[in-house]
Amino acid sequence: MAEGALIEARIDALETARVGARGAPAEWADTTHAAPRRRPVTWDLAMTMVTEFSVLVAGLALVSLIGRLLGPVELGEYLLLRRVSAWLVAGILLGLANALPRYVAYSITKPERERRAYFLVALLCLMAVVGFSGVILYLGRYAFARWMFGNAELATLILPLVLYLGGMAAQTAVYGYYRGILAMGCANAIQFFHFALVPVVVVAILYPTRSIPLIIGVTGILTIVASLLFALPILRRVAAEKLPNLKPFAAEMLWYGVSRVPGDFGAAALFTIGPIAATHYLPMKEVSYLLLGSSMLLVAGYTAGPLSTVLLSKFSMMLGQNQMDDVRRSLEYMMAAVIELSLFMSLELIVFTDALVYLWVGPQYAPAITLVRLLVLAIPPYLFFMALRSGIDAKTVRPLNAMNVLVVFAFYLVVLVAVLNTVASAYLLDAIALCMVGSMALLGMLTARTFRKLYNLRVPWARCAPVLAISLLLGGLCFGGRWVLGPQAGFIECSLMILLSSIAFVVALLKLRTPWFGFAWNDAFPSRKVDWFVS
Repeated sequence: MAEGALIEARIDALETARVGARGAPAEWADTTHAAPRRRPVTWDLAMTMVTEFSVLVAGLALVSLIGRLLGPVELGEYLLLRRVSAWLVAGILLGLANALPRYVAYSITKPERERRAYFLVALLCLMAVVGFSGVILYLGRYAFARWMFGNAELATLILPLVLYLGGMAAQTAVYGYYRGILAMGCANAIQFFHFALVPVVVVAILYPTRSIPLIIGVTGILTIVASLLFALPILRRVAAEKLPNLKPFAAEMLWYGVSRVPGDFGAAALFTIGPIAATHYLPMKEVSYLLLGSSMLLVAGYTAGPLSTVLLSKFSMMLGQNQMDDVRRSLEYMMAAVIELSLFMSLELIVFTDALVYLWVGPQYAPAITLVRLLVLAIPPYLFFMALRSGIDAKTVRPLNAMNVLVVFAFYLVVLVAVLNTVASAYLLDAIALCMVGSMALLGMLTARTFRKLYNLRVPWARCAPVLAISLLLGGLCFGGRWVLGPQAGFIECSLMILLSSIAFVVALLKLRTPWFGFAWNDAFPSRKVDWFVS
């Protein structure tokens, strides 16, 4: 109860601060707390990055634990189940993962009850859709198992899948509300609890059972319970006040969200259709190599999660106050940062793929190294899309991201069908990986084109050229170091080379006075601004 009261008080302070900071009429605020000093958005980003890094480490640890303790077949089941759940949840969420925080953020100067009306609508819609979908999946579990997992005997995975989907839906509603009001402390606590603490604890306790269905099912149940506990402060307020008519709120959010479902569904399918198709041609042990490689790509894309998490709400607030020039300037710096950082990261991963795979899941996954290296090529365009999509969704209600993703998904399906009908099984996994790389490259190009139309912003290749050249040089030096050391290059040697190249990269950013670096520094530390950066 004390924890719930603390969260409730924190929501009061945050919401009142954001209303008061914009000079809204006093009667619009339900609370009378003094408004605290607002933090720079970089601090919200930093806090979110720490949380997302914890979730990322937990995810890597889960894959490592299951791969080492249970084996390739169980790891394949786990990764495929997670991948299928991510695909299905993209449709089940009705696009509310972005719609809810967006409309909560847009209504930040309106009465608090309107923001809670958006939350209640989202929660009711999500629970209804999950319940209906769960019944359909369970009744047809043998047919769905044959289609999604390549084997009707894996029907035991369907009930855990339904429970996991329920947990994801409940988490989306609660997290989306806190994200919308930029209460990132509460939002990040939810993320850490649901995606780091609960899964690791469940696997640590239940791995002796060697049952992936049990592990996933218990994780889903605990996520549902935890989401309801985090929602209690909001639900108590909902019960204590008279809410407006919910129909306009539902229509507004669903119009925005549902129009984006095909795009979300297609984006998740880019990582799911290939492995599902492979299960019909190859054993689960070999499919696990493709799943492991695509997981590396997802891990890289996950590093852009904090940007989408914070900036959709932030840009929505700024655009709602006609701060278009500030948004354009921020996005211009973001584009340069994503391009420069993603290329450096990709080159380092390509050079040290084998060492990372051995450390992550062990030498028994050596056949996955080639697939991982192929999929690392897709990191720059995929990160470009992941980091900048929030700028597109904040600017317009038109589902432009969804349109781009659907074009890419159609391209992916065409080339995938061609590969499945022409490539021998010995080369099938490599061919599917190349299909994904080509699709991600197309997605990056379409995202850049959309930015040019919406914001009149072009990819700053000329400005990025010096840093890109340094990234290539550092990557070449690391490759040379590995070649000189040969097979004797162990974890310590590889870690040292990565550390030295990363330090050299940061020093180069400072020496070149990279604009985006100065912009981020000055926003994070306004009292210690760098002299050479002028916004």
